[in-house]
Amino acid sequence: MKLWIIYKEEIGFLKIIAERLQDRLEDYIDVSVGTAKKIDPSLLLEEKLDYLIIGDIISETIPSMEIQNWVRKYFEISKINNHSLKMLSGFYIAPSDVKMEPFWIDSLQENTNAEMIYPPILSLKLNKAELALENGAFELVKAYSNDFIEFFIENKKKNENNQML
Repeated sequence: MKLWIIYKEEIGFLKIIAERLQDRLEDYIDVSVGTAKKIDPSLLLEEKLDYLIIGDIISETIPSMEIQNWVRKYFEISKINNHSLKMLSGFYIAPSDVKMEPFWIDSLQENTNAEMIYPPILSLKLNKAELALENGAFELVKAYSNDFIEFFIENKKKNENNQML
């Protein structure tokens, strides 16, 4: 089983979050991390990707064009190759003054072929005045990764039980 974490290369916060997720999850699943600029979606299909996490900076209410284009290209290639993800999720960082919930889930659902979007999308806030993530952000990342770990453990148990039958 393979998980990729793809994020928009812009500021270091996305890289920090992606690498923290990788560190937490790598004991449970094969995890790779890369930027949307450097990782071509076709590479993920060659690796028989099962799980995908997308990371982005949101300035208004929609994912960046870079991430939208990457996801769209991934979907087109996976559709041609008749490949679907077992699970898709994402995390985004938005300025703390953005009050409206971004159209992140809608964008992912419209542009990808995945059995589920799980766990809920992780939303972190950026304090622009201090150029820092708001307090408690890393605890949210830990809780988010714990949801994945629980999911992987449960999924592994189900697969083992099905094989025994």
